[in-house]
Amino acid sequence: MITSRENALIKKIVKLHTAAGRKKSGQYFTEGIRSVGQALEAGADIAEAVYCAKVYQLPAGRQLMDRIAWAGIKAVEVSESLYRSITDTENPQPVMAVIDMKDYRLDDILPTNGFFAVIVDGIQDPGNLGTIIRTAHAAGVHAVVLLKGTVDPYNPKTVRGTMGSIFSVPVVQESDTRRLFARLRETGVKLIAASPESRTPYWDINYRGKIAIIIGNEANGISDQVKEHSELSTVLPMPGRAESLNAAVACGILLYKALEQRLT
Repeated sequence: MITSRENALIKKIVKLHTAAGRKKSGQYFTEGIRSVGQALEAGADIAEAVYCAKVYQLPAGRQLMDRIAWAGIKAVEVSESLYRSITDTENPQPVMAVIDMKDYRLDDILPTNGFFAVIVDGIQDPGNLGTIIRTAHAAGVHAVVLLKGTVDPYNPKTVRGTMGSIFSVPVVQESDTRRLFARLRETGVKLIAASPESRTPYWDINYRGKIAIIIGNEANGISDQVKEHSELSTVLPMPGRAESLNAAVACGILLYKALEQRLT
C-alpha cells in the first residue's frame, strides 16, 4: 500500500490535475465507481486503477474491483488520507482510473456518409464543454472537434461533466482552423454556425447530409475566422428578456433539431 506523496505514481496523478501535466504524460484521470466502470465498458485505455480500502465496503465497489482484476488492469492501493489528497472532489468515491488519451485526427472520424459533428470554438467553461460532449454523444454525433482556445477536454471538471461520454465520443483537438475547414469542405461537410447575428431561425435550417454545427465562446460567440468559413449561420430566437442562452443548452437544441430531421 502506498502512503507517501513522494511515490512516482502519486506524483504523476498530482500532475494530471494540470493541463501541462496531462499534455506531457498523454494521460488523464476519472474518479468514482460509476465513471471508472463506464471507462471499462467503453474500452478506454486504462493504465492503472488507484483505490483505497473503503472501496470494498461498497457492493458496487467490490464488483468494480473484480471487473478491474478480470480485465488484467493494474490496481494500486493507497492509504485513505493519501487518496483524499490526490482527488479532485470534496467527497471522493474511493477509486480512480488513470487513462491514456486517444489521439484522434480528423481523417479518423470522417465517414463517407451522413457525417454529423459538433465544432467547439473557444468554450471556456469545463462544465459547458462536458455537457456539450455528453449531449453530442446522446444525439449520435460522430465526433466533437475542439478549436484552439477551447478548454482542455480532459480537465477533471470536463470529464465529470461528460458523465462517461468522453470515453465513447471521439474528441479531435485541432489548432489549424483554416486546414480543418478546407478538409471538411473537400469532403462535402456543410458548416452551420450558431450566431446571434444571424437572421435565420434554427428551425429553417436543413440539417440533413454531412453537417458540422459550430458553437462559439460563451461571451463572444464564434470567432471572426470561423465566421469566414461558415456556409450557414442560424439563431435561436429569444422572445423573452434573457440576455443570452447557455452555450451547452443552445448546442443541445440545435443537435436535437438536427436529429429530428435526420430521423424523419
